[in-house]
Order: sequence, then structure tokens, then C-alpha cells
Amino acid sequence: MKRLAPLVAVTGSLPLGGSSTFLVNFARAMRRRGMILPIIVLDAENVYAEDFKAIDNPVHCLTNRRLIYEDRLHWSYQQTAQYQPRAVLSCLSPQSFEILRVVPHGVLRMSIVQSDDPGPYAAVVAYGEWTDVAIGVSKQIAAHLQMRPELQRARIEEIPYGIDFSDLIVRDPGAPNAPLRVIYLGRLVEEQKRVSRIAQLAKMLAAQAAHVEFTIAGDGPQREQLRADLRSCPIVRFLDSVPYDQVAGLLRDQDIYVLLSDFEGLPLSLLEAMGCGVVPIVSDLASGISDVVDESRGFRVPVGNVERVAEIIMELTLNRANLDGCSEQAARFVREHYSADQMAERYCHLVNTAPQSENWPAKASIPVPRCVSPTWLYGGLPRRARRWMKRLLNAF
Repeated sequence: MKRLAPLVAVTGSLPLGGSSTFLVNFARAMRRRGMILPIIVLDAENVYAEDFKAIDNPVHCLTNRRLIYEDRLHWSYQQTAQYQPRAVLSCLSPQSFEILRVVPHGVLRMSIVQSDDPGPYAAVVAYGEWTDVAIGVSKQIAAHLQMRPELQRARIEEIPYGIDFSDLIVRDPGAPNAPLRVIYLGRLVEEQKRVSRIAQLAKMLAAQAAHVEFTIAGDGPQREQLRADLRSCPIVRFLDSVPYDQVAGLLRDQDIYVLLSDFEGLPLSLLEAMGCGVVPIVSDLASGISDVVDESRGFRVPVGNVERVAEIIMELTLNRANLDGCSEQAARFVREHYSADQMAERYCHLVNTAPQSENWPAKASIPVPRCVSPTWLYGGLPRRARRWMKRLLNAF
């Protein structure tokens, strides 16, 4: 029989990417513990609806367009309060962190930083006064949180992502003379992911007549530009966004995973690929990648050095034994150290060691939000006027 998890996760959105698949893996692990993990989303879109439905995990998405910002925050409070949780985990965007300001006394208030760049740090720091535990998904992120004076009162924890490996199958090496299968799996965006480097790499490999097949899977603002740039590249095939329940099957048929970003946290797609035995070639970033990838189970290259990536791939086409050795080590390491069950155990330990919280009232008074401007618009008479205008405009 299922029972409620002792915590509720609140997020501003469920976008395609690691911040959402984190919650899918978390919910699956909690389900194996006989618990459900309620998820409150301050947005209507849920691209992972089928994944959550498959494990019968509740996800509450905001669909009422007639609500002003403060009323959306109150909605998230009410959705959370119905579960009377002992802890709240704020995951993404200032909207999700606002709930930390209104939870009852004694509720454990947790926030998470999932990427090593200024935006997520700024969001967590802005709510440091209302944060009991600040969580980094890598050693470096946790260390950066430790140095922030705004978080001095908070407990800093490193809890790496975990993957549900129950359905992940280790890659099929394929025929010895078959092309080496290379994949980029992620958002097609220039900022951070630098997909222009992926295009440059594909062209380099094609120019060298590399015995490879290059799959680019994902969606994003640079999708059409990337497709046009590589239209005449014979080694490339494109896949649109891959449903999460099909990722394992896709990775099973790959040999090399490439990620040439400028910055990252602990990429979930990297853990998924390595868990399937796909050998990573990635930017040498200390934010989390260096915790996972070493010379025995993959390759780290200086940020932006696409030429070196091409060299490694060419070398691996001629040395399948080295590829297979890295593949075996990658799968063993990630499955041992980055499972969703381990991740869930650490979160549950945090919650279970917290004092018992007070009951949640059905309603809460929403203060003027912190990350808005001008602030005078978000309280008193201006708030009521905006609420009236919003309802009037959406009535037509």
C-alpha cells in the first residue's frame, strides 16, 4: 500500500531536461520505498506526464490563467498544505522558493542548486533567510554554497543526482566492423550547451571520413539552425525530443556520448549514458563532471577544444578494446555510486531527522514576493487591482 512521502517537491516548471528528470527518478525511487512524492508545478506544461502516470505519482500543475502571481503562489501553498508534509523541497525558479517563506514553523525548508552558474545560486541565496538545508548536486556546487554568507544559517549538503537503473540495459557493442555510434542527447541551445561545437565536431569527423554514425537527439531554439548547418553532413541523423521512457533504448545502441558545454552541474544525461556503458567525451568542468569522469571510464577535454574530441573519436574507431574497457568501467562506477535509491535514502534521512512540524493551515498570507519589481505593485491595493484586471481580461 502506498503512503505519502514525508516531503513535497515544488517547482516553477517541468521543462525538458535534467531538472525534471531528477524528479522522475526521485519519484520512482520513492515508489519502490512504498511512498509517493507529491510534485507541485506552477505551470501548466508537464512533458513528463506519462512517466509520472506510469508510477501513479501525483503531479499538480497550475492551469488557471486568471491568477495573478501572488495568487499562483497561494495556490502552490494550498496544494502543498493538503499533504501536511514535514519538509518542502524547492527545485526551480524563484516561484518555487517563495513557498519557503510561508510554511509553518518546524517544516524543514530545503532548496536545491542543479547547475554551476550564477542564476541558480542567486535564486537560492535570495531565500537564504528561509532555508534550512541548501543542497548542491555536486561537490563544487556544495562548496560554493558553503561560501555564501547569506546561507550561513543553513545546513549545506551534497546530494548527487541518482538514476533509476532498474530498466537501463548496458549497451550492445554491435559488430566489430560497424560504424562507431556517437550521440549528443540534450537541449539544442547555444548558451551553455554550445551546440555549435557539436556541428563543428560532426563536420570534422565527416571531413576525415570517420567510420561513425552521429545522432543528435533533442529540441531547443537552435534546432532548425543546427539542422540547416548539417543538412549536407552524411554521418548525421537527427531525432526530435525523445520521450524519457525511450532514452534507455536509444542509449543502448550508442558507443560514445559527447557533451561540450561551457558550464554544467551534474548532467543527468551523462549519468544515464554512462550507466548504459556509453563512453563519455565531455568538457573538463569541475562542477560535477570531474566527480564522475576520469581516464578509466571516459575522456575530459579542455572547454572548446573540438579538435581534441575529434582526435579521441578517431582513435577509438581504431581501438575498440579501449572503448569496451571504458564502457565497462563507466557502467560499473555510475551504477554503484549514482543510483536513485541512494539519492532517495539521503533525502529521507534529512527529513526523518528533522523535528516534527506543526499542522499546515488551509490558507496562508502571501507577502510581497522578493524577486519582483517594482515591489509596490505586489501588495495592498495594487495587488487587488491587478487581481481584478487579470480576471476581467481573461473573462473574454
